[in-house]
Amino acid sequence: MKRPVRVNAWKSLLLAALLALAPAGRAWAVAVSPSALFLDTRSPAGTLTLYNGGSLPEELEISFAFGYPTTGDDGAVRVEMVDTAPAGEPSIVPFMRAFPRRLVLQPGQRQTLRVMVQPPADLAPGEHWGRVLVRSRGGQAPIEQQEGGVRMQINVETVIATAVLFRKGEVSTGVAVTGATAAPIEGGVRASMDLSRQGNGAFLGRVVTELVAPDGRVAAQREDAVSVYRALRHTVVLPLPAGAAPAGYTVRYRADTDRPDLPPGALTSGAVTGTVPVS
Repeated sequence: MKRPVRVNAWKSLLLAALLALAPAGRAWAVAVSPSALFLDTRSPAGTLTLYNGGSLPEELEISFAFGYPTTGDDGAVRVEMVDTAPAGEPSIVPFMRAFPRRLVLQPGQRQTLRVMVQPPADLAPGEHWGRVLVRSRGGQAPIEQQEGGVRMQINVETVIATAVLFRKGEVSTGVAVTGATAAPIEGGVRASMDLSRQGNGAFLGRVVTELVAPDGRVAAQREDAVSVYRALRHTVVLPLPAGAAPAGYTVRYRADTDRPDLPPGALTSGAVTGTVPVS
């Protein structure tokens, strides 16, 4: 059964409000590292480190789900996580195990979480995907809401998802830009690149996008991490210099796997570059 993993509506609204009101630099109490686990048939187990940086105990529950980044109709990147992957998807979720599955993390405490994949012998060659979900509750004091004559307490639950990529046999990756556009908007330029994964492993990399003036100067630049499991539309907005007209500007892009934030084991590939005129 396909069941989306999401916080309920009240909690979703509350989390959005808390994020909007939180001071800059504030993070949730529980941290999970690294951001991804790369496992294979020779090394089918790895570890995650859980850390409670808050001042209250956190009750943690570990579960698994399948999902990867896709682009919605509105151009936003989202990850819908489900218990059971659609037919044909390379899911490793049924074969994932974690120890422990439940624990209480005291303030300032670290805990090692062991993650293991036990696939069947007939698992198809290639890269298979899953997510470890770390649900945290109890560390955030309940939020009180007054509605009419009823006083409510809303408990906050946060979920941190860590990618698990399991490989069998030869795995390679790369990315192709199948289409690119650059159009002027008020005060800037919106550039979109349609990215298609090459090879049989996810492309975990970055895209560097530059707005180049008619005289060759770089007027604006940004760098974004991207994860292309199948296909993804990457959209950015680059500001134009004050008073400048977009005529004659071009957008230059570079997609590569130069991601120092990724742990060892990430696949590498050659860079893909290109330009597109603003029109």
